[in-house]
Amino acid sequence: MKLVFIYGPPAVGKLTVAKELSKLTGYRILHNHLAIDLVESVFDRDNKKFWELIDVYRRHLIEAAASEKLDGVIMTSVNIKGIDDDFVKSLANIMDTNSGNMHFVQLSCEMTELEKRLGEPSRKQHGKLNDTAMFRDFISKNQVFHSIDFVSSLKIDNTDLTPEETAKKIAEHYGL
Repeated sequence: MKLVFIYGPPAVGKLTVAKELSKLTGYRILHNHLAIDLVESVFDRDNKKFWELIDVYRRHLIEAAASEKLDGVIMTSVNIKGIDDDFVKSLANIMDTNSGNMHFVQLSCEMTELEKRLGEPSRKQHGKLNDTAMFRDFISKNQVFHSIDFVSSLKIDNTDLTPEETAKKIAEHYGL
């Protein structure tokens, strides 16, 4: 199985690009907010079990997909430096154990474009961060603009690219 791990700050277009990449590859999408919504139905975000359970569900789904030898899964995530490292390493271990491949894609765009994208209707539909003040507070407290230190990532600035163009670059780069 191939796992395409698309990461970057909120509003960079991870899910939108994942949907286009899915159209090109037929891979399923494990959208980060699916697990968040599930856990949030029972636990508040400030509960210490909240993020632990999200990671458990996402890992379990990837492990099941890999053991079933699915062709591929696209996963989206806001990766926070230092906080999410163990989770990413656990995914890489799952892929290694199941003879799979993990492909990392870091999306970025200009700050003015990020703040503009916060207002997209799809963000409200999925319960995503859509308030500029909250966004600024979040990025001031969390390192979300970095590359994952211990892996090689395809880096794409999608400020002036369509989601289709971005997905095509990913598919071509990784031969998907």
